Amino acid sequence: MVERSSSPSRRRVLKGAIAGAVAANFAAVANAEADAELLAMGRRLEELEAQEQAADDLSDRLYDEAQSACPPPSAALLAYVWREEPLFRPLGAGYALNSGPYRALLERPTFWREMGTTGEHYPEAALIADLHAWEAGRCAAGDANGCTAVMKELDRLALIGHALCVNIATTPATTPAGLRVKLQALTHCHRGEPGDGAEWISEVINNSPVCGRGFTTDERLVFSVVRDVGAVLTTGASA
Repeated sequence: MVERSSSPSRRRVLKGAIAGAVAANFAAVANAEADAELLAMGRRLEELEAQEQAADDLSDRLYDEAQSACPPPSAALLAYVWREEPLFRPLGAGYALNSGPYRALLERPTFWREMGTTGEHYPEAALIADLHAWEAGRCAAGDANGCTAVMKELDRLALIGHALCVNIATTPATTPAGLRVKLQALTHCHRGEPGDGAEWISEVINNSPVCGRGFTTDERLVFSVVRDVGAVLTTGASA
């Protein structure tokens, strides 16, 4: 009995399937190579974030130490109140400036100049001189214990992270892993924003103003895509 051979159509299907599998394999390799730069930048961003976290933790400790070593504010500064808010609040063994009264006090010279006062002949002149002296003492304490140097290192790392995120934004992604790097960079850029964490995306999508900001429909749609792509990449897309 003569064995039946595969039909020409069957052979073409098999050949096409093999060719398709080979092409898909080559495409996967090509995509992995195309995203290699993105993945490397993602790893670098993770390293930067770890360095920033360590420097931030150190700066907090050194700042508290500098505050404790800094000479206390004058009695007049401790007594200064603006709109029922004190200029200084106790912070551990030291004091922290209260931002509202601090800005108001620094704006007083401009107010009095606009009122026609010349020189340093305005009621808050002595208070502001005391404030500058206290700030100089705080800076000196920070220089002495290394807090200032760590803060400069944080600024340096932030600039590197910004440049890295710009490069990530302009590098096309062709794989899910590459897209994850882009989401990682986006999250990096929004650290410290109101609603830090996943909530800031919802703030954009729902157009709930954060600190007075509003968002266009285009912006809301973009961030909606960001949210959904992030969920798909985390859980895996269904076939």
